Amino acid sequence: MAVITISRDYAAGGRRLGRSLAKKLNYQYVDKSLFQKIAEDLDVSENNLESFEKSREYWISNIFSKLFSRDYVQRIVGRDKRVVEEKEYQDSLKHLIRETAKEDNVVIIGRVAYFFLKDTPNCFHIRLSAPKDWRKRYAVENLNIPEHQAESVLERRDINSLWFRRLICGEGYDSLHYFHLTLNMGFMPPEKAIGIIILLIS
Repeated sequence: MAVITISRDYAAGGRRLGRSLAKKLNYQYVDKSLFQKIAEDLDVSENNLESFEKSREYWISNIFSKLFSRDYVQRIVGRDKRVVEEKEYQDSLKHLIRETAKEDNVVIIGRVAYFFLKDTPNCFHIRLSAPKDWRKRYAVENLNIPEHQAESVLERRDINSLWFRRLICGEGYDSLHYFHLTLNMGFMPPEKAIGIIILLIS
């Protein structure tokens, strides 16, 4: 009976490992479903929410939201508003992750769940990383990224990931002290990593 959060570098195999781990433990797997709930809670489309999470350009949208009232924005753009407010997003994300953790027996991928659940009992936080060359191969072989674009895609995703974690968590956003275990996926097959995680939580 536990909650497991998995934070990972892009193309480190986090989603695949998370699904396999959840299946082996008979746990609920939470990834895109949480993303959809956040979009519904904020009354935005998933495309706009995804753009907010991936692009620092949405700082501009946040400035816009501070200049104009929410009612004005909704009246201009309709139900699918174009502005994702940082504080509103953070509050919704924190609420949904904490509510999900209450269900227990769950594997939560990404969304800085480790940060919001850092003081939650019986919650284990796992960090996955891998060398850049390994991640490039994984991106090409498993994520349908063209080989000639793999390095630039990884660099862009890494920058956006750092921005997102710093935005939500503030300073110390990626401290190793948040995590029970850090695994280098370049050193072991997923089955070995899963076995180590199961040993940890038991």
